[in-house]
Amino acid sequence: MTMRVLHLNTEKTWRGGERQTLLTALEQRRQGLDAHIACRRGSPLETAACKENIPTISLPIFAPALLGKLAIAFGKFDLLHCHTGRIHSLVAVANLFCGKPVVVSRRVDFKPKKTAFNRFKYQRAAKVICVSRFVADQMINWGVPAERVAVVYDAVTVVNFLPREKCLEQLRQKNGDVSGKRLVGNIAALVPHKDQATLLRAARLVADKRADVAFVVIGEGELRADLLRLRDELNLTGVVHFTGFIPQAQESLPAFDVFVMSSCMEGLGSIVLDAGLAGVPVAATAGGGLPEIVVHEQTGLLTPVGDAEKLAAAILRLLDDSVLAKKLVAAAQNKIRTEFSLARMAQSYTDIYCEIIGKPI
Repeated sequence: MTMRVLHLNTEKTWRGGERQTLLTALEQRRQGLDAHIACRRGSPLETAACKENIPTISLPIFAPALLGKLAIAFGKFDLLHCHTGRIHSLVAVANLFCGKPVVVSRRVDFKPKKTAFNRFKYQRAAKVICVSRFVADQMINWGVPAERVAVVYDAVTVVNFLPREKCLEQLRQKNGDVSGKRLVGNIAALVPHKDQATLLRAARLVADKRADVAFVVIGEGELRADLLRLRDELNLTGVVHFTGFIPQAQESLPAFDVFVMSSCMEGLGSIVLDAGLAGVPVAATAGGGLPEIVVHEQTGLLTPVGDAEKLAAAILRLLDDSVLAKKLVAAAQNKIRTEFSLARMAQSYTDIYCEIIGKPI
């Protein structure tokens, strides 16, 4: 009998974790696993899963009804795979009387709080699967036994990248005319750990040296107003453009001459993988798991966290040195296709499931 796995993710937004949930279930179904997704009713993840014909369980918003629906659903599955800390907490409660094996994906690079409930829920997890070695070390140092920690890198697949002219047209609709400019892009939520403030300060330094460069930040979040104020203070109104949220933003990557991740913390940074596949050279900070993708001078340029001067220098170097940029992109694409493939990620998860429940798919 085919193994039945329920992937759980109740986030209301569409970010990297939701995309990975979808890609994992989709590839596992292709490999022969009976993978389903339980997600928030009306969420982007539910819409995307239905579009891909992945069986879904639509979950209510409020906890009492949600817990009841989860407890009923669990009986149909061999194993439960939690993709966020929030759903892990809910599953730990709903699963008390079902006793199904639980694995947990850990994508953030900070340690959980030392609470009794967190200790309880991680003690009951059969495996804590981390998206980078950095995150794995964090969880082991926090207290999860090393034998119950595994590393499975997030993965990306080749998407239908839009032609550059179409990308530029999409950006023009959001920002006004950016044609004729060299474009430096960032795709990330506007939240503290993405540290776009350092990116803005680097943009000021780049703009002081080159008038033909524009910066485009795709994403939405709690820091939007603060970042717009900083942009104005730095006199970057015509240089840095904020588009807001764009669905499937990775399709727009070919518009960029350089892609930048300025995060001070990052579990892995899977959008950097997309940039590599799109053929865009990357400058990134050494936050969290990013150095496991961006190897300095090999697959991209790496700079210290929070150092706007060095980040600006890396951006300028990639803009000025086309030979270096092409060399880094070629190496990045080779690394991504071998170490971060969707098939490899999905099979690694499945191997862990089989080890836990003691039967093949």
